[in-house]
Amino acid sequence: MWWLNRVNAHFALRLVAACSLAATLGGCIFQPMYAQTPLFGTGPSLRDALRDVEVAEIRGRVGNEIRNDLIFELTGGGGNPVGAPYRLSLVADLSSATPIIDAASGRPQASTVFFDVTYKLQDISKDRIVLTEKAIARVSIDASQQRFANVRAIRDAENRAAKVVAEQIRSRIAAFFLTRT
Repeated sequence: MWWLNRVNAHFALRLVAACSLAATLGGCIFQPMYAQTPLFGTGPSLRDALRDVEVAEIRGRVGNEIRNDLIFELTGGGGNPVGAPYRLSLVADLSSATPIIDAASGRPQASTVFFDVTYKLQDISKDRIVLTEKAIARVSIDASQQRFANVRAIRDAENRAAKVVAEQIRSRIAAFFLTRT
């Protein structure tokens, strides 16, 4: 029965390790990111803090698309707040590439839309930039022989890229509000 002592020793060692880990992590505080109430009941909740961000205007159709997506992501459909304590300004760069060309017709078979957005979050009351980041999206398109189908595919790809970038920006701003002191 020597193996029984070895099994018991391994079991006891694992039990001690699990108990020590539980005791160590027992004092940690966990708060869901999008909780209704803030931690310890002080300050605004994350949802309220995100609603205090005004999104500045961006030129162009794709700029307007990302602005609308961002306003919806930050406020949940409540509209762009006027006179908010934070202002988000964005600079968008949209480009595309055609990596695959049909040898017979010379037309593209696939394209990729590149969408890079540099954004700055400004604290209006202190008149300083508190966050500067870059969000990127890459969306591929399968080209067709039909001209108008290609135009619509490019527009859909730009809209998808704007949505991806808006979600990235919202997540980064939420992380900023959760980690600021």
